[in-house]
Amino acid sequence: MKRNLALLAVMAIAVAACTGSTASSVSDSSVARQSQGDGVVLVGGYFQEFSNCDALLNYYITKASDIVGPYGLGGGYFGGPVMMEGDMAARDSVAPASGAPVPGAQPSGSGSTDFSNTNVQVTGVDEADIVKTDGKRIFTIADTGLQVAVVTSDSVEVTDSLRLDWYPQSMLLHEDTLVLMGVVWSDTGYRYGIVPGGYGGNTTRIVEVDVSDPANVAVTRTLEFDGSYLSARLVGSELRVAINSSPVGLAFEQPQGSGLRAERDATEANIAVIKASDLDNWLPYYVLKDGSTETEGRLLDCTSVMAPTTFSGIDTLSLLTFDLAGRGVASWDSAGVVASGATMYANEDRTYLATARWQDWGILAESDAITAADEFSTDIHMFDTSGSAPKYVGSGTVPGFLLNQFAMDEFDGHLRVASTTTPNWWGWSTADSQSQVTVFALTGADLKQVGSVDGLGKSEQIQSVRFIGDTGYVVTFRQTDPLYVINLSDPTQPLVAGELKIPGYSAYLHPVGEGRLLGVGQAGTEDGQTQGTQMSLFDVSDPANPTLLDTVMIENAWSAVEGDHLAFTFTNGVAYAPFESWLWDEKTSDQTYDGGVMAVVVNDNTLDLTSILRPEADGPIKWSDQDKVGMPIDPWMSGTRRTIRIEDRLYLVTNGGIAVFNVDGFERVGYTRF
Repeated sequence: MKRNLALLAVMAIAVAACTGSTASSVSDSSVARQSQGDGVVLVGGYFQEFSNCDALLNYYITKASDIVGPYGLGGGYFGGPVMMEGDMAARDSVAPASGAPVPGAQPSGSGSTDFSNTNVQVTGVDEADIVKTDGKRIFTIADTGLQVAVVTSDSVEVTDSLRLDWYPQSMLLHEDTLVLMGVVWSDTGYRYGIVPGGYGGNTTRIVEVDVSDPANVAVTRTLEFDGSYLSARLVGSELRVAINSSPVGLAFEQPQGSGLRAERDATEANIAVIKASDLDNWLPYYVLKDGSTETEGRLLDCTSVMAPTTFSGIDTLSLLTFDLAGRGVASWDSAGVVASGATMYANEDRTYLATARWQDWGILAESDAITAADEFSTDIHMFDTSGSAPKYVGSGTVPGFLLNQFAMDEFDGHLRVASTTTPNWWGWSTADSQSQVTVFALTGADLKQVGSVDGLGKSEQIQSVRFIGDTGYVVTFRQTDPLYVINLSDPTQPLVAGELKIPGYSAYLHPVGEGRLLGVGQAGTEDGQTQGTQMSLFDVSDPANPTLLDTVMIENAWSAVEGDHLAFTFTNGVAYAPFESWLWDEKTSDQTYDGGVMAVVVNDNTLDLTSILRPEADGPIKWSDQDKVGMPIDPWMSGTRRTIRIEDRLYLVTNGGIAVFNVDGFERVGYTRF
């Protein structure tokens, strides 16, 4: 039962993340620092610093020896799978009611070209994505690698491609430098060396590409290191990358035969393996190829790694910063924390990463595991990333789990965090679940709670969050969709100003005008059955009385926006959301596929589903009619991944190519294949 429960936990728990700092990284000199001896210093009661490599190695060995079992570190340590973020920068024509700018800003060097870009959470902070543009060039991570297209007067021209032996997850663009990032998956070994011979492990690859000549793009540098890529941001020329690394090269034993003694002998042997380890087993290793030069070594310095006083596992979370206007990925500053998991929020000056508290689910009985889940909390670590190197500032704790990056937001020196005690993917009863918004202020090295409001959506879970100025919007769902409006004008006394209950839910919220909020999610019935992709327009001008103004829906459809805000575009008063639907005809046993982009004009009080844009087809395709229309049903190649507006044209980017539409009338101009 315990082992089954552990497997359930590792499949179900999508935990939050954290990052690290330098040894003398606390920016506030008044923060209490207390020597613990043997090169360990306690900082503010939240972190331990290590003044030398021996002190850090001793920490890893001590903690790992306590949790290693007969099957290695995989037998009892389950921190949960890592959630990758992953992750319309054009300035829209309207601003939200709070006066805060609509997320998104044109990238530097874009000149006067009018175009939309990546749909970011924070203005001025670009997010890694699968499509990037500067209004003249469109870069796409597609099935065959990197595709480069140049915008022409009436279409696009694919000028070059970069075939890769790996599949990057995302990229960022700074002027003529494109950075590809992602995990290079390993098919050997298992996590933490469960298989004899050691841990096979994944690596992260960061590839710097010179795109100054769109007809001849070229790789200039490649940096690869142990660990899994989590998320990235770009502020000006500063690239911030978070990764999670597991221990490597530990050749653990397994029980030789059955019985208690065999397991005890294997455990003793594995403790000996831990005690014989060195830092190369614990800290990620890197290989840098810069032209004809190749260098390698540890990614982090010993003194740049810290450990939370509350044990958070033995993975290492790293935050790396690069200057793309300088030496690119050939040089970096770093900070590390001994912890696991990842949810990243960043503004121009700070980066927040949240760490799920470690729990050894493998040794808990089911009743104990349920109690542990009910008491689960998330640590949030704040880093100053306004300088040349990341610096640890302080930490705080919230009850429960975070939905995604939108659960965190900083405004006027306060961090606001929305969390749910029991998320919707949890395997046990959610009857006691509730959500809350917690407000923090920095005091020394302590992100101190100064206010909170709880009791949101009892027996429900958070589906979407958006903070805009001094107002927060939280959507919870089980059968109906309560939209809560949270007044945060007094950070010490946040309160629910208003509430609206309607069927269905919004999985993504976007400001679309003065006192207007747009939701993208699912229409639903009163008993909680979903019906199809829906956009909803809310009037939130009166926080005490939020109202639903209008909705548009495509039946039996699903939109990628529900799980990925980067798939959404709002530009020049029009909202674009990709969708897909499969219909089954019981009489003919035929399937019908439909996919494309909803083009919805957002008026002050109404939504107008003006058009459905399809990259290649003119309408839904029946499986039996594929040969007749000459259009195979292949959602992977033809499904729209991103929508970009450049001047008066729309570009629907798919894995197979780019479709071009006129903004005026939404007429399809053509389709250029990669």
